[in-house]
Amino acid sequence: MRKVLALMSFIVFLTSCASNEVVIQPNAPINFIAKTERRGDYTFIVPSNFQFIESDSLIFESGNVYRAYLIYKGEGFIQDLVNFFDREMPKNGWTKFSALVGRDALLSYKKDNQLIVIKIQYGLTNTYIKMILTR
Repeated sequence: MRKVLALMSFIVFLTSCASNEVVIQPNAPINFIAKTERRGDYTFIVPSNFQFIESDSLIFESGNVYRAYLIYKGEGFIQDLVNFFDREMPKNGWTKFSALVGRDALLSYKKDNQLIVIKIQYGLTNTYIKMILTR
């Protein structure tokens, strides 16, 4: 009987681990410090504890045309980062255009004819901020 219970417990443990993504988020900061980024004629804010990943980002620049897919990684909880962008982006003249927040967050801000779409998602050990800059 004990073997059956042990086997059933082990199976339940394995199936629960297999169905849920494990995310490790150590040392997430309580407060983010805003850092101003300038890309082309775009000026926006990112948390200073996030680093730009140039090797995974894509930038197209030709004359006065600038389009970019930028990736930053760091530590932070999704809702805290949503609150950060909602607080800091308007300081640079950006207006929130739309938002979808769930397991990941998808935010968009506009300023004049510029649009920034921000996706915030967890990786295994980091949180990623992925931005698309477009018009």
